[in-house]
Formats: sequence, C-alpha cells, structure tokens
Amino acid sequence: MLTGIVETNTVRFSKVLLVLLLMAIGVQGALLLSRTRPEAGAASPVPPLGVGDTVYALAGETAAGSTRVIPMANGTGAATVLYAFHPECPYCDSIAPAWSPYPSTDDAGSVRRLAVTMDLPEAAVDYAERFGWKMDVLSMSRLTPADRDYSLLAKTPWIFVFDSGGVLRFQGHGTELELVEAAVRRLGTSS
Repeated sequence: MLTGIVETNTVRFSKVLLVLLLMAIGVQGALLLSRTRPEAGAASPVPPLGVGDTVYALAGETAAGSTRVIPMANGTGAATVLYAFHPECPYCDSIAPAWSPYPSTDDAGSVRRLAVTMDLPEAAVDYAERFGWKMDVLSMSRLTPADRDYSLLAKTPWIFVFDSGGVLRFQGHGTELELVEAAVRRLGTSS
C-alpha cells in the first residue's frame, strides 16, 4: 500500500512540475514578445529632413546649462551652416581639424556657423575646444527619434546649409567643405 501512495504522489508531483514548467515557458514567451513589439503609444521615428524641408528653430543647451533657441528662419538674410558631430566618432576626429578655421559668423554677417551634437553640453564644448573651433556649440541631447530635428544629428560628421528662411539647401558628409562653400555662395552670400 505504501508503494501505491508513493507512486500516486510521484505522478501528482510530476504533473504539477510539468504544469509549472509550461507556465514558466509561457511567461518567458510573453516577456520576449513584449520586448520585440513597439510600446503602445510610442512615437515612431519621423522621416529624415531632406533638401527643401524647413526648420524654423533649433533648441538645445549651452555649456552653462541654459536653454538656447536658435531661429533658423531669420530676417537678416544670413545662411546657416550646421556641423553635426559626435565626440566618440572616429570619423569626426579625422575631420574636426578641417572645421576649425570657420568662425561663428563671417565678417559681413551673411553666414553663421554652428556645431551641433546629441552629446551633453560639457562634452560637446570640450571637444570643440580640443580642435580649436571658433563656432558656437549647441547640445541637443534631449532629442529622440520621434523628434523632427533628430535626423540632423543621426549621421556624423555631417554638414547642413540652410537659407535665411530656414529651408535646407544642402546636406553632405563633413569632408565636403568645397560643396558646402559652393552652396553658401549660391545663396548669394560670401563665406
């Protein structure tokens, strides 16, 4: 009789163990699926900005920690050249010295230049100082892929030229400085 009780308890234990294992597999499967599906209500990435798109203003932080809004559409007729960089990008390190001769604005005020990054302000300014950049630096570290301006910083080193209305007129790799200057000249300004 004792043998029958032991066998019955062993069978019950085996069934309970099997049910628990199946439940654990189900829970793990549900966790895996929840990680691979987008979150409900999560914003999807917006399409990248292209030539002809307008950016009215950029917002970010300065090294002092203050928020700065830079109007891209301006009444001054000045073109804006954005230099997108990332301090940990090896390509940026090789190109950064070539960006150092450019001041924040030219003598006539017809071109303004700005270095932009998604890095924190202190790291961004340290990087600019390391290469002797004379242009202002704006940290846009709070951008997400759902923000329209995110595509300005998604590729580095990258350069953008905007006209005085904030319309993107040129974008290219950070080494294409001759093409950047040609785009600026086409806008009727000198650099």
